[in-house]
Amino acid sequence: MTVNSLFFLLFLAGVFFMYYVLCPLRFRWIVLLAASILFYALASAASPIYMLVTSVSIWGAGILMERLSEKEKRRKAEKTADPAFLKKNRRMQRWLLAAAAVPSIGILLALKYSGFFVGLFRPLAGLFGISLSVPKILAPLGISFYTLIAYGYLLDVYKSRVHAQKNFAKLLLFLVYFPQMTQGPMNRYKPMSEQLYEGHRFEYRNFSYGFQRMLWGCFKKFVIADRFHPVVQKIFANYQQSSSWVCILGCIYMTVWMYADFSGYMDIVAGASELFGIHIMENFCQPFFSKSLAEFWRRWHISLSSWFRDFVFYPLALSRPATKFGKKGRKWFGVRIGKLFPSLFALFFVWFATGFWHEPSWRYILWGVANGVIIMGAMILEPVFKRGKKFFHIREDSWYWNAFSAARTFAIVCLLKVFPGPASTMDSLKFIGKLFTDFRRPVWLGELLPGITKGDAVFLFCALLLWMIVDLIQEKQSVRDLLARQNIVVRWAIYLLLVTVILCKGLFNTSMAGGFAYAQY
Repeated sequence: MTVNSLFFLLFLAGVFFMYYVLCPLRFRWIVLLAASILFYALASAASPIYMLVTSVSIWGAGILMERLSEKEKRRKAEKTADPAFLKKNRRMQRWLLAAAAVPSIGILLALKYSGFFVGLFRPLAGLFGISLSVPKILAPLGISFYTLIAYGYLLDVYKSRVHAQKNFAKLLLFLVYFPQMTQGPMNRYKPMSEQLYEGHRFEYRNFSYGFQRMLWGCFKKFVIADRFHPVVQKIFANYQQSSSWVCILGCIYMTVWMYADFSGYMDIVAGASELFGIHIMENFCQPFFSKSLAEFWRRWHISLSSWFRDFVFYPLALSRPATKFGKKGRKWFGVRIGKLFPSLFALFFVWFATGFWHEPSWRYILWGVANGVIIMGAMILEPVFKRGKKFFHIREDSWYWNAFSAARTFAIVCLLKVFPGPASTMDSLKFIGKLFTDFRRPVWLGELLPGITKGDAVFLFCALLLWMIVDLIQEKQSVRDLLARQNIVVRWAIYLLLVTVILCKGLFNTSMAGGFAYAQY
């Protein structure tokens, strides 16, 4: 089931009725659990099996790790915790952490990444007359997101940031809560557990705000993203016949389309969750207003960025190899650069992993590494940039510098789409070459916006303009709070206008699966 289908709206209406009307307050979390399992089962027949196997391992490992941690605390309080015991105890916890990774991360690697690894060794195997192949098995829906959510919970238990959930059904609800299932966000256990398990009473504010947000998400998805998608596809599919200018436009279009598609999904599921009084993690914060690439990634796919920050970047930056690397850096390049070495060491692995997480292919690895290199370069060259701004008397708080910085960051983000945009790594390299070799003048509209009529192009421009205005307002204040201060006539006029536009101009999905760009990850 996909959230941009009529099936989802009917499903959501049924869950809403059961949650608030049929079920007592203390058991309402069970309605959400049953709905989540049903949602997952409708997406794929094999998904519940995967879900059950991995959830049991995560649940059991969490409980056992907490018992070991409590035992360690008791021995420390009694002053009987000798170094040998502490070492053995921590080693057992690490073994549990690794053992729990086998079902969850192991299945993810087998289903999503086996083809990539087999491809690496296929040439070597060919020398010995061995043929390597991977059977095509459909991966469970949202497997990458589910795996990070599950293992993030386990790492939080390991670090004693949260208590292990003893009730398996309650932990299962956190892991498979249906609004986060297909594309995240990667919610963290502590803030979610405080909301999921307590029954919520119906509140008009939650209903109103949830409805508003779902409506806005549908506008971005049905009206903008789905109308833009064929244009993006045609440009990248036919890039060899296009000029450099059209290829550049393709990168811009892809960036805007992915933002509309992904943030539209997030608005729909965040609004759906808000109907039940449950607030999931925000995943976007007007990323196109970012002044640097690092800031962009603090505003785009926030839950993924924070997951890699907490569970990959910090452990690597504080690790023994990074510390040794930093000491050598001070010796080779001076104190200032040397201090950055642990962060640079960790950033490289984070961005390599980020690209690999998106897709097991060299084009996504190149995309991830390119992001990392630009961010690392900005860190190293920061004093040079400061001297340059001082020399040219540039005030960092001036509107023109902020506008220039935002435009520069947007251009970098768009140009990096040369890696994931084309269909293969070889096509990505050819696409990059195309940007610098074919500067002929494009034909107006037919080539700049392939597969779209002039009327649709004008309408799409107006929709994008409205979206930009809303994001500008949202950067300064909450649009929903602003709307709530208007009288009922104005509010409902806006709602009805938005509903009319969606119904008249939206492109709807009647399928039970697919429909979103990030669902493939």
